[in-house]
Amino acid sequence: MTSIRSASFHIAALLALVAPGLEAQEVNGDRVRYELTRATVLFEAGAFSAEEMGRFALLADRGIQDIDTLLNHKGPGVRTEPTITFVIRESIPMSRTIRRTIMLPADRVHRDSAPYLHEATHVLVPMKEDCLWLSEGFASYVQSYVAERIGGYDGYVFSWGGNRNIDRLARRTLNSDLGRAALPYVGGAGEPADLFEKRREVAQPLYVLAHSLVKFMVEKTSLDKVKTLVQASNIEGSASAVTGRTIDAWKADWLAMLAAPRAEAATSR
Repeated sequence: MTSIRSASFHIAALLALVAPGLEAQEVNGDRVRYELTRATVLFEAGAFSAEEMGRFALLADRGIQDIDTLLNHKGPGVRTEPTITFVIRESIPMSRTIRRTIMLPADRVHRDSAPYLHEATHVLVPMKEDCLWLSEGFASYVQSYVAERIGGYDGYVFSWGGNRNIDRLARRTLNSDLGRAALPYVGGAGEPADLFEKRREVAQPLYVLAHSLVKFMVEKTSLDKVKTLVQASNIEGSASAVTGRTIDAWKADWLAMLAAPRAEAATSR
């Protein structure tokens, strides 16, 4: 597995080779546009240096390619049509995706914490059914996988430490009242109230638990099978056919896995 240090080296090497020749294609009023093979990146004029804009535009373009190759098995020479548009402004309050447009807060891009890989996954693998836990858990897993093993950085959504740390965070979350309140929505239908108004109290535990459950399913089946489930028209009805088990069965086994280390630790004392 590629370490975070190796991933950082990958970014630096890529930029050293390409960044000096990367220039904006358009400066129009308060907008600076970069047009690459897979990404169109629109920056707020004056919010970034030319180096910062070129660096992120390259990361976004390469990230789309890496996700497309991983999930859709498209080679580096295959262009995604049309390009995915990234809009980066200081006035954007939180990251979100609308069709093929990804909105990112400028401060997150400045701090290398923008979930650009997470949001690009939503675009490249759109869900046919509204299933929040599976959609967000899958995008979080793919973001961490790409950052850890291929390149780019793991943008912070509601967890840290990537796929290697998510189960520890899930165990801690389940020990809290907020985590227990979110649990029925993980593997289930619907979404909790105040999801967008109370991000830390409501969304964070849901995203952490969903990420951990999706990771468990991928490791026990395959990334391709979970991707197929994400794109199924009837997720609950398709789960057995695609993965060999119902969602309820997956959730029960996942919870048993999370509980097992605590039980083993208690026995050894």
